[in-house]
Amino acid sequence: MNNQEFPFFESIRLENGCFHLLDLHEQRIRRTQQQTYGQYSATNLKHYLSNFEHPATGLFKCRLRYGVAFDRPEFSSYHPKSVSSLQMVIADELNYSLKYDDRSGIDFLFQQRDTCDDILIIRNGFVTDTSYCNIVFFNGKEWLTPAFPLLEGVQRSFLIQLGIIRPVQISHKDVAHFQSFKLINAMISWDSATERAISEIRFPID
Repeated sequence: MNNQEFPFFESIRLENGCFHLLDLHEQRIRRTQQQTYGQYSATNLKHYLSNFEHPATGLFKCRLRYGVAFDRPEFSSYHPKSVSSLQMVIADELNYSLKYDDRSGIDFLFQQRDTCDDILIIRNGFVTDTSYCNIVFFNGKEWLTPAFPLLEGVQRSFLIQLGIIRPVQISHKDVAHFQSFKLINAMISWDSATERAISEIRFPID
């Protein structure tokens, strides 16, 4: 596999033969291509994926690597990991605004999770994402998500469009004032996301 030829990727939910949120995936692909190469592919994502045999039943992750063109999609059975605790980590210089195949910066931070299941990345004093998910907080009245995540996930965009969640700036000091949180991404829908107590988030050790 050539990371230089296909430096980006999308993870697409395939459930009982149906690809989810393809319009939002396609929009992100085209934004990434335009920003990186000055042009984007006119390939229709739904038509492209239909050229490849894929499972008709069950829940699968479709991993599609791309650059100027698309690689062959890979399908794997999806079993969500249980994440109940988060360790805050500081990463002021981290940039993951595009969905790079190279996740070495995030992987390095993940090693700082201590006894927690995952990390919550703080950049310049503000909450961004976990290693694989956007985060959403409940304040007793509404669900709020960081206005400036590391990566604008498709599930996050979908829920904002529906008015289920609202983006706001959230500092690391604000976190303790929320009641609970959920983790979402392309593979984890709103209804399937588990609500966790805010006490499961650990602050950085000074």
